[in-house]
Amino acid sequence: MKKNPFFQGIGKKTIALMLAVGLWAFTNFELGVERDISIPLHFFGLPENLIIVNKPPVSVDLSIRGSRSLLSSFAYLNKSVPINLQKVEQGFLKIDLKQAASQIVPGRIDIVEARPPKLSLNIDNLTTKKFKVTPVLGELDSGYEISQDIHVVPEFVTVKGPVSQLAKLETIETAKIKLEGEKAEFTAPVQLQLPSQYMEVLEGDHVNITVYIKEILLTKEFRDIDIVPRNFEGLDYSTTSELKANLIFNGPYKTINNLTSNGINVYIDGNDLSKSSKKRLKVKVDYPNANLLKLSSITPKRIMVKVKKSAVEKSP
Repeated sequence: MKKNPFFQGIGKKTIALMLAVGLWAFTNFELGVERDISIPLHFFGLPENLIIVNKPPVSVDLSIRGSRSLLSSFAYLNKSVPINLQKVEQGFLKIDLKQAASQIVPGRIDIVEARPPKLSLNIDNLTTKKFKVTPVLGELDSGYEISQDIHVVPEFVTVKGPVSQLAKLETIETAKIKLEGEKAEFTAPVQLQLPSQYMEVLEGDHVNITVYIKEILLTKEFRDIDIVPRNFEGLDYSTTSELKANLIFNGPYKTINNLTSNGINVYIDGNDLSKSSKKRLKVKVDYPNANLLKLSSITPKRIMVKVKKSAVEKSP
């Protein structure tokens, strides 16, 4: 019996078919591979008189497509996308990152997408400008005040930075100076606070400040304090005015706030009569912290005292 020609060499035909189908599948599968990678950006060539004043991304994410073997052999980990800034000028610059990345991606690999697709740079001229330093003060303790202008060294500093940003500044402030707990003059270094990361103080990042602190002086008044006669034993006397006094004290905040009428003794002294039958005796005052407090006013200053003649004669 004669064999059907179709089945002649059937084994070889089957193998050939399988190879063809496998080659087709392999080829299409290989060419259809897609992968996401991230590559850093490398900025270079920016002229010294220019500065980038926005924060550009440090890398670009790429979706690439190609054969599995090509993608596997693409050593992107040791590469970066070059951004040449040698010819840029002041203003806004946009760069196509897909096009920029094509410089390092092999030609047989397609860049499907770049994220972000565009790189936006805000480029400004660099300049220097002198500014006065302004101290920023914290809160003082109650009862204290700054007695004179704060001394700053240096008083003026030179700042290097973008033209557009320096034009908006009037002064350079310090970090807040802690005054809580300070009760006298002190000198300390304090950090300068620049409003932009693109600025630099050429003299350094701090100044020395001297703050002059003193306790606040207050006035306190006491009215109708009893004037107590002392050393009048055995004397028959009279006064021509009421034995009441009005007092005014000046002194440091804390000390004068603690002063009460209970701690004040106002009196006239009979020993000051000196055998006189009539005399204007000085009104005397004893009070605590006399080294800190000042008695600035006393009314009346003297009291007229009259002693009967017989009493004067009998006195030793």
